[in-house]
Amino acid sequence: MTQTTASSTHSSFPLSDTFSTALTAMFDTARPGIVQVQTEQRGGGTGIVWDTDGRIITNHHVVPNDTAKIQVHFVDGRTLAAKVLYRNPRLDLAMIQVEGNNVQPLTVGDSSKLRVGELVFAIGHPWGQRWSLTAGIVSTVGTVRLARNLTTQYIKSDVQLAPGNSGGPLLNAAGEVVGVNAMIFGGDLSVSIPSNVVNQWLAELPKRRVALGVEIQTVELPQATLQTLQPQRSTGVLIVSTRARKEHLTDILVGDIVLDVANIAVTNTTTLRQQLTQYREGDTIPMRILRGGNVITLDVGTQIMDQAA
Repeated sequence: MTQTTASSTHSSFPLSDTFSTALTAMFDTARPGIVQVQTEQRGGGTGIVWDTDGRIITNHHVVPNDTAKIQVHFVDGRTLAAKVLYRNPRLDLAMIQVEGNNVQPLTVGDSSKLRVGELVFAIGHPWGQRWSLTAGIVSTVGTVRLARNLTTQYIKSDVQLAPGNSGGPLLNAAGEVVGVNAMIFGGDLSVSIPSNVVNQWLAELPKRRVALGVEIQTVELPQATLQTLQPQRSTGVLIVSTRARKEHLTDILVGDIVLDVANIAVTNTTTLRQQLTQYREGDTIPMRILRGGNVITLDVGTQIMDQAA
């Protein structure tokens, strides 16, 4: 009986050996730029480090709730808190940002160059199995209608996806991001949002916006306050940190709870951010704030920043 040895197998199939080595190298290079995104209320998904400032692209359905705490796990063992900067529910995209440095973004490729039959790869955390790799080919690149006058492109492949892969990268053979995996578009199907669609969405976002320079979160209001507020509401927006606020702006303090902006009730962080878009740099914003059990009215100064609040 002739036994096939490892050395004879490698020499007989050099293409297979070369492909395996290249795939392993691509996986090792990509892993630092792929994170696990976890929230208190919805389990976990995957995210793509998009730039060196700690901005991460994931799916909207991975982080749909502004009140949930977001934790981002890196392959080197770090766990960092994150906040949502922007979201687009129709495209199922969200941008979150971690506080920290030494992050390694992935290279973003041109999804318009994808061809049917091209090899593609997904890295994510299916069923909580961290940094798992699956492979397949592009089946089709098509268009789906999101609303009456809104369509977008999508990539369909036979890459195996499972819960936990959402928000992760679809990579080409060069290890470039050509799509964001988004099972919500296709149910059981492996459907991805093309990288060019993501870049177009990012290009349409305001580069710099009016902000307060604070970190915020939605909180329940004290019972004693609920009875005095009109219109009635049960939540407000807590000022968690003022580290990014300019030093001469001393009007709001850590621990303040924003109740109203220009007589419009503020019940969550999204409402506050939306109200800020109505103002320009240097404007002052009339706010009602709960401070130390007392409701006070302040004219709050604004500044220009790259982030949402």
